[in-house]
Amino acid sequence: MIRVAILCGGLGTRLGPLAGNLPKPMIDVGGRPYLERVIESFSSRGLRELVLLTGHRAEVIEQHFADGARFGVSISYSRESEPIGTGGALRDARALLGPRFIVTYGDVLRYFDYDHFVARHASHCLAVYPRIHSGNADVRAGRVVRFDKHAPELPFVDAGFSLIGAPALDVLPATGPCSFEEIVFPELIRRGEMEGEIIDHEFFDIGTPDELARTRAALEEQ
Repeated sequence: MIRVAILCGGLGTRLGPLAGNLPKPMIDVGGRPYLERVIESFSSRGLRELVLLTGHRAEVIEQHFADGARFGVSISYSRESEPIGTGGALRDARALLGPRFIVTYGDVLRYFDYDHFVARHASHCLAVYPRIHSGNADVRAGRVVRFDKHAPELPFVDAGFSLIGAPALDVLPATGPCSFEEIVFPELIRRGEMEGEIIDHEFFDIGTPDELARTRAALEEQ
């Protein structure tokens, strides 16, 4: 059984007043919280065991989704009391994640064969797409050979989800804020353990006002 860890703790500062003091994934898109659509993108592929990693206004998410039964899924929660980054959030949620899990973000929606993605990869795998404006990853012969958020010249961009084995979290510091991507990915690459799958770049994002407007225009009738 594969669980899906969805990072939902962001403040949505780039959205300003558009966030309306809501957790970013709870912003209305087409008459319902955007996070409902993200969850459906996994449950429709048979991935119905979810762990929501909450932070800012966590109670809004927890009250809306509860145990997930109303949405045909099972939801557990790991709530951060203060911002601790993506690495800190996953570190604190480790006991809920199982031996292997998908990591994704509550503000990115992609309709994808996640079930087949899990079946195709026995180990850690990062999904990427060819860069459009800038990159952060390089993939050769099915392996990620470099990941660096500060290297925009790299030919690929992470697609916002990855398959991770729980022991990979051992490289995170025991306490304090930290970045999952900037610590775990480079270490797995150094060990030669990070597979890479190149996919298309079609997805929806609500991270900025422009992206939110584009996503609302595309999804308002769905």
